[in-house]
Amino acid sequence: MLTAALLLATTLVIDKPHGEVRFGAVVQPDAMSRMFGVQGHHAIVWRGGKSAKWALFAADPSDHDVRVALDSLGAHRGENLTPDAWNKRDDRSSPEPDKRVEGTPVDVFVEWPGQARVPLASLLEEKGHASPLLDFRYGGNERFQSEFQSGCIVCLYSCPGGAVGNHAHPIRDYVRDGVVYTSRPNRLPRAGSRVTIILKPRTEGP
Repeated sequence: MLTAALLLATTLVIDKPHGEVRFGAVVQPDAMSRMFGVQGHHAIVWRGGKSAKWALFAADPSDHDVRVALDSLGAHRGENLTPDAWNKRDDRSSPEPDKRVEGTPVDVFVEWPGQARVPLASLLEEKGHASPLLDFRYGGNERFQSEFQSGCIVCLYSCPGGAVGNHAHPIRDYVRDGVVYTSRPNRLPRAGSRVTIILKPRTEGP
């Protein structure tokens, strides 16, 4: 079994016996609230993506590599969103921003030295809810990356720019409610610390 230290040093691990993908990332406790970007939207983004500056976690592997890893575990890409889910978010006549991401459900965890894995939900808070509404699905959406170039691996909304999105909130909610998600810095390691992200798709057995 890999130790926490080895996990942190590994860019990407596909653990088929345990049905999960693990990879390293850097924590950015205040990034989701930074000005001049899309706030409260990105949970985990590839460090080379355009949206990395506003993500709670900046990941080592690319969003493409994470998709390949999830595919190898049998996760199914929903592919039901279009770029207009984001591009027409202010157009009330468009049905696209009301669509919710589909695909294989994915459980998301985080761990770091001295802290066993915890659900991503425990590191976030959502305005108006005792616990954040999170229902992650493997949307896919890789064909849109030439347009968005966000590098988003896990998004907090049903966004066509992310590999994994949140079925609980369509983009229309973001327009209507504004920023509702924030991090819980008191539950996170200090800025710049290394963590391990775990994505565990809930695929059907053989």
